[in-house]
Formats: sequence, structure tokens, C-alpha cells
Amino acid sequence: MNESSLEKVSIEKASEDLFDFAIDRSDIKLILQNLPEDIKINRVSLEYEIQLLKILAVGWSISFFLDESSLKKKLSESFWNAMQNFSQSISTLSSSSTGKKIDYFNTLKERLNVYLNALNLITDGPDPLIAIGPAFAKICGDEDNAQIILSGSKVFNFSVGNVKNYLESIQIE
Repeated sequence: MNESSLEKVSIEKASEDLFDFAIDRSDIKLILQNLPEDIKINRVSLEYEIQLLKILAVGWSISFFLDESSLKKKLSESFWNAMQNFSQSISTLSSSSTGKKIDYFNTLKERLNVYLNALNLITDGPDPLIAIGPAFAKICGDEDNAQIILSGSKVFNFSVGNVKNYLESIQIE
């Protein structure tokens, strides 16, 4: 596809589209529905961790796919600023309903460090799924569960693929 046939969007619009995708829960619900009924895991915790992984996969993908682009910094900053604002709302709501101080954005940063550390340990090839699925399962408290490993790999792969397709379909101005 040549550049003239690509949809032209602003940094703000691209950031908004990626943010909306990152917090959309429809694909998360499908992943959860496809898990076996007898799986022994806290589904609420699993859903929470899937959402965190999806957000992080989108943010990581922006940097990965725009690595050589001058737009990388602007789009990343715009995305993460939107995510920080969203996180503040989530934190305030969660803190008021639970009575405990919750910092959603800090949780995102902590999970990002876990996944980046897992990615840095890959020595058997460039496929990040080798590290992400097992790291996800470990965070979920069941590092040997193939269904949980696969769920983490699926959400990461799906998210990265969608960001790639989106970025290839637009021309950011």
C-alpha cells in the first residue's frame, strides 16, 4: 500500500484509537469464555491481569513498530499520558470502593518491568511469546498451567498484531 492511500490521522487521533483498543474488554471476555470451566484460577484476578497485559502490549508495540520513526516519542507519550489519566480515574474509584490506596499506573509500571525482564532473558530466539506467556502465568500464580500461559500469549500476540495492522493502515501527521 502506498502512502497516498493510507488514512491520514493526527498523533492525537492515533493515540486515542490505540488507547481505546487497549482498554476495550470484548476480546478479553472471549479469552475468558474459552477457558475450561474446571480451571482452578481466580477468574477476576486473571481478567485483571489480562487487561494489564493488553495495555502493556499496546504501549510496547508502539515503541517496537515505530522504533525508527520520529513519531515514536510523540505517539508513545500521548498514549501513556492518556493511560495515566485513565489510571488515575481507576485508582480513585477503586480506592474509594475498597478503602485501600490503589495506584493502577504504578501497577502497570511494575508489570511492565516484569515483562521486560522476561523478554531480556530470551536467548532461544526473537519470539517474545516464549517469555510473555510464562511470565503472565507466573504473575497469575500458576506458572505451570498451560491454559494460563496460552491465554497470556494470546492476548499479547493479538494486541501486538492489531497495533501493527493499525499503524500500517494510517499515515500519522
